[in-house]
Amino acid sequence: MANLRAIVVGFGHLGAFHAQKYTKLAGEGVELVALVDPRAEEVRAKAEKTAPGVPLFTSLQEYFAACEAGKARKPDIASIASTTEHHLSIAEHLLARGVHLLVEKPLASSQAEARRLVELADAKKLTLATGHVQRHLVVEALKGMRGQPYFIECHRLSPFPARSTDIDVVFDLMIHDIDLMLAMVESPLKEVHSAGFPVLTPQIDIANCRFEFESGCVANLTSSRISMSRTRKFRIFCADSYLSLDLGAGTFERYVRVAGETDLAKAISVENGSFGVEDALLEEIRDFVRSVRDSRAPLVSGRDGLRAIEVAEQVVADARRRLDRLSVGGQGC
Repeated sequence: MANLRAIVVGFGHLGAFHAQKYTKLAGEGVELVALVDPRAEEVRAKAEKTAPGVPLFTSLQEYFAACEAGKARKPDIASIASTTEHHLSIAEHLLARGVHLLVEKPLASSQAEARRLVELADAKKLTLATGHVQRHLVVEALKGMRGQPYFIECHRLSPFPARSTDIDVVFDLMIHDIDLMLAMVESPLKEVHSAGFPVLTPQIDIANCRFEFESGCVANLTSSRISMSRTRKFRIFCADSYLSLDLGAGTFERYVRVAGETDLAKAISVENGSFGVEDALLEEIRDFVRSVRDSRAPLVSGRDGLRAIEVAEQVVADARRRLDRLSVGGQGC
């Protein structure tokens, strides 16, 4: 089987990791053939260290001109790791040329843009995957969840980052947990109540949201990028079990009610373990590659990315309405 030729568009913090993972898949029929970033001269030394010998271009136009001239190789697949505002234009360009895409989260700047990407990929019969890497981290651990969740609680707290300040904490951090939540709860979303506040940036830096589903499941998600320490905890309560995930440590605790046991001291079994995933991004890219080869949906599809954005926009809209009421009627703390 011929190698799949890959490119990475956007060679910043995440793009460098994507390039690194593609090079690790060289033995699995993948070849990294180009990097694209408008800051080519600025990142050239880093690119040569991360992916030696892989040509670096300043734009897709320059890259495809080189392809037409026989000076570069055309891609089959691509990772888009640019800033979110450029996802749509880059993806449109690549989809028009028949390239399968893995787009870092969030899929696009808005649900309208995300929906356009999904529709374009569907029309071209091309794979569109969304880079919600946390799903690849916990995929095996979640298989131990018994039945539909009754209650979900998540805390994703982080010190202030040096990147991603062009988007608020909902699209930067909480969207990971929105995607996980939607993957767990097989029920339409009924209500969203959120609060969020800017602290260090004009964007929302800390947010809390309560979700209620038609099934009766309730989820409470909290995200902050102004915390002193890093926390990544996800807890799922079901009818006969409780699953606690530490996404930072890569470990889980599972508590299951023992059927038919009348002695309450023995009525709960406990299991501890690790997720068993050493490199979630490598698994994400490997899944994307296999989905292209096997003509199947990736673990996190473009439609999953769209749905996460739809819910994230509801969270931000409700938080903004609350902020507006506070600014009109409140005097501050």
